[in-house]
Amino acid sequence: MQKRTRLSVLAALLTLALLLSACAAQPAPATGAASDGDAMEEEVVEITWLQWWVNEWGPDNHAQLIADFEAQNPNIKVTVVDVPWPEMAGKLQAAAAGGSESYDLFGTESTWIAGLTKQGFIEDLGPWLENDPEFAAKLTPTTPMNLLGETRGLCLYLIPYQFAYNVDIFEEKGLEPPTNWDEFVAVLQALRDEDSNAYGMSMPLQDGGFLLLRYFNFRLAQEGGQMLDADGNVAFNSPEGVAAMTWWKDLYDMDLVVPGSFGEDQALMLEFVASGQTAAIIDGPFIWTKAKQIDPDIRMAYAPAWTHNTGGYSWACSGMGIAANSPHKEEAWEFFKYIYSDEVSLKMTETVSLLWATNAAVDSLAESDDPMLSQVPAFANQDPENNILFAPLPEASKLIDAFQQAFQQVLAGEKDAQTALDEAAAVWQAELDAAK
Repeated sequence: MQKRTRLSVLAALLTLALLLSACAAQPAPATGAASDGDAMEEEVVEITWLQWWVNEWGPDNHAQLIADFEAQNPNIKVTVVDVPWPEMAGKLQAAAAGGSESYDLFGTESTWIAGLTKQGFIEDLGPWLENDPEFAAKLTPTTPMNLLGETRGLCLYLIPYQFAYNVDIFEEKGLEPPTNWDEFVAVLQALRDEDSNAYGMSMPLQDGGFLLLRYFNFRLAQEGGQMLDADGNVAFNSPEGVAAMTWWKDLYDMDLVVPGSFGEDQALMLEFVASGQTAAIIDGPFIWTKAKQIDPDIRMAYAPAWTHNTGGYSWACSGMGIAANSPHKEEAWEFFKYIYSDEVSLKMTETVSLLWATNAAVDSLAESDDPMLSQVPAFANQDPENNILFAPLPEASKLIDAFQQAFQQVLAGEKDAQTALDEAAAVWQAELDAAK
């Protein structure tokens, strides 16, 4: 693989990173726990970490991360509260509403940040980064999860979405991975077997975020469109957006994906691909790690980067935040510095096939032989100006629901693409205007 420079890779992710910026200065907090000069007599502080990554990263791998941190920081104990991903948003909402459970730091998706910020639950990390420039320099320009100019979290790993496939099934059937959208359709046609009722892939149409990021935004980027324009206004109901939505409608009508998808969620989709009932999926590089939890022997790889009108790709991230009401923010910040350290980010990028949101991890991909991560620099570099990065949005759940309804209405033949997208765009624009 030809070596990519860090600046080239990072440039690919800057498309929407500064949307809705209106930053207000805040005083920087002091860092570093107080010491009485005798480390052996320091009180051990317990911090609670709510997240969903134990099984995704592997229980032993996850436990070793905690053990190594505690060995380096004997005055801090980390208690992990691991819950399935579908329960995370509810857990955070309950904590933000003053429930009985409290957490010091937590995993978060971009779509959850606005609601939690509105409830005063998320610490603004901007002042912490300003006060710790050495740590801040380790992060990529798009690692901060910015909402209205404030850093309400840090991306933990960056996620491109691309066609991934079961290597063994493709070899068995003599198929090559697709290199463009036409070949993508041809592969699904080759995998469709009416006699055995087999399909190449499924579509979890019950999940609005999945529809937006994996399907619509991927095709939208390659049509040359964007979700928002340079002023932060809705742009996805453009001619490019209509073309993207129409393409997915046409594919759905070809009977090439598992029927009944309107009731399918991500868990069922994962079961299909991990069990070999389907052979392909459009998802992030973590899908291989997830599938191996069901079938440890499964082999998956990404198709090479492809293009249509452009070579743009859809990107997102999962991240971490600190609770604004935590009494242990300094200790939580020490854990942040550890989890984003060069040592941890390189280890995790290699072992769990996730691109950690650090400069060290990005640089490491130039030498990667991972069948999924090795493709990521091409997704980033081939057309940076047309990449779409999904950033935190106000009232994100409401916006995702509006988009999901539009997508489902088009695929069900209830509305044409332009009408459905215009109606969703009106909901989005109203919320964006209210937040300005």
